[in-house]
Amino acid sequence: MLIQFLILFAIAAIAPQIFPGIKIKSMGTAALIAVVFGVFNFLFGWFLTFLVGLVSLPLIIVSVGLFILLIPTLVNAILLKLTDALLEDFELSGWWPAIGMGLLFSLGGWLGDKITG
Repeated sequence: MLIQFLILFAIAAIAPQIFPGIKIKSMGTAALIAVVFGVFNFLFGWFLTFLVGLVSLPLIIVSVGLFILLIPTLVNAILLKLTDALLEDFELSGWWPAIGMGLLFSLGGWLGDKITG
C-alpha cells in the first residue's frame, strides 16, 4: 500500500505540469489527493468498474474488446472528480484533465502492481 500511495502522490504532484486544467495548492494537497483517491478507489472502485463496464458493453463488443482498456481510466476520472468535489485545494477544470490524470493513475496502478508483484 505504501508503494501505491507513493506512486499516486508522485503522479498528483506532477500532473499539474502535464495538464493545464489541474491545480494543486501544495505537496500536502498532493498527499491528500493520494489518500482520498485511494479510499474512494477502495470503497467505490469495484462498483464503478462494474457499472462502467456494463454500460459500455456495446462499445466493448463493437471495438472487439479494446474499449476494456479504457474502463480503468474512466473509473479513475470519476473518482478524481469526486476527490475534486471533496478537497478545496484541488481543482480539475473539466473532464479532459480528469481523464488525463485518470490515465496517469491507471498507469501508476499498473506500475505499482508490477513492483509489488
